[in-house]
Amino acid sequence: MIKIFLIILFLFSCSKQENPITTYPFKGIVIDIFEDKQQMMIKHDEVPGFMMEMTMMFNIDSSINLYNYEIGDSLNFMFNIIERKNAPAKTWADKINIVGHRDLDENEIFDDFFEEDEVIQIGEKISNFSFLDMNGNNVGLSSFGEKIKFISFIFSRCPMPNFCPAVILKNQYLVNQFKNNPNIEFIIISFDYSYDTPKVLKKAYGDIFDGYENIHFLSSYENKTDILKLTMEAGLGFSGIDEGDPRDINHTLKSLLISPQNNLIESFGGDSWLPKEVELKIENILKVNGLD
Repeated sequence: MIKIFLIILFLFSCSKQENPITTYPFKGIVIDIFEDKQQMMIKHDEVPGFMMEMTMMFNIDSSINLYNYEIGDSLNFMFNIIERKNAPAKTWADKINIVGHRDLDENEIFDDFFEEDEVIQIGEKISNFSFLDMNGNNVGLSSFGEKIKFISFIFSRCPMPNFCPAVILKNQYLVNQFKNNPNIEFIIISFDYSYDTPKVLKKAYGDIFDGYENIHFLSSYENKTDILKLTMEAGLGFSGIDEGDPRDINHTLKSLLISPQNNLIESFGGDSWLPKEVELKIENILKVNGLD
């Protein structure tokens, strides 16, 4: 009886350790607040041994009322991560304490990177572009012909698990689900036009998608014009590339679902979209276009 109890206790303890919560103390200043998404954009100090100084979006614990905070508040808070196998890490901030406040300079505010009238709307056509694939070949949107396209944006030096690494994991799921359908292509574009060469992308992601023909990593290296135009149309904001230090790179998240005629079907912002929901949308679009 004692042996059985010990075995059960051991199994229970192991199951609890499968997804441990790792917690880090952070300090930073509020750059923007998104009450509808329960998120804050915070410029935080370096966390030694974990993360460089940078500005990024934080999911805030649902028990916290964001209306109690203002842009310019200096905060101490805890950042929590649960690593999950075959799924994006779950991250959130809690135990937030206001320790000061100051008015921000204009150059500190994470302003929109684009004018609203420059962002394409559903049904409008995406402009063609010319980037480099992992082998250094020029590839444009027109290269994929009349197929459904799912476009996401990343940069290889992104340290935040629920940002670019999560985008990769979500695309990994979708690529596998549609690996036998030649009518859907997944395109992941790096907006880091000063660092992410085809060689860098191949080293970072080549092994992950080895053997899959429906996924394409594209480099915008030294093609600032096209990546700025494309991300402006997509409504993706980023800055700091020209500074040369990844700690200065700030960005939002955006993925685009594109029709065979290169018109925008739907865009997915932030890190909250679910791969399963996108999978169902793609299946429906393939059926409507007779491509299933």
